[in-house]
Amino acid sequence: MMTKKTRRLGITLILAFPIMLMVGCDKTSTSPKHYVDDNWSQADVTRGGLLYDKWWTVNESSTPTTNFNPLWDSQTTNTRAGGDTWRCKECHGWDYRGKDGRYSSGSHYTGFAGVYDASDLTAAAIFDAIKDEDGDHDLSTVMSDADIQDLAKFIKDGLIDMSQYIGPDKNALGSSTAGQAKYNTNCALCHGANGLALDFDADDGTQGVSFLSNDNPQEVFH
Repeated sequence: MMTKKTRRLGITLILAFPIMLMVGCDKTSTSPKHYVDDNWSQADVTRGGLLYDKWWTVNESSTPTTNFNPLWDSQTTNTRAGGDTWRCKECHGWDYRGKDGRYSSGSHYTGFAGVYDASDLTAAAIFDAIKDEDGDHDLSTVMSDADIQDLAKFIKDGLIDMSQYIGPDKNALGSSTAGQAKYNTNCALCHGANGLALDFDADDGTQGVSFLSNDNPQEVFH
């Protein structure tokens, strides 16, 4: 025969079991911390911008000699090979718009999307998309987590809408008078008053900063 004491114990166990179950489930559902959770404050947006150009010159690795496959060989319009295929800018453009920006046509066209809209994603989502371990965009073997975080920081916080400053005809939309004053103050010491002190292509005549600015203003802006 069940006594009052036994019934109370049974009721207590029945009520306690769901609580114990929920506590147990809560422990097993806790996700591990993401790399950016503890390290995002140390991310370097400037370094990330440099990685976007040529990451191997920043993290001091070897220049890639193979193509960035399987992604690169999924397109046929851009025939570059080796290191160029690993540069973020080669697929996504100096203006970060990919197939919808400056690289919408010409020899750099790949048909790949830009990264400009990716700035709306979370830091962790951008990090994972870049790293893409074992995926088609896998950079985990050539970039450290710190590298990837810096690049994610640049995409999250460092992108600029260049269409506000550079027109579709590649002409700057600002004031040349105001620009000259800023150039004289901040740039002339290294590049010279005429912009020819540093030669960007010594094998093809003197190509100073003005040549590069006219040829590819988005690259200079970057």
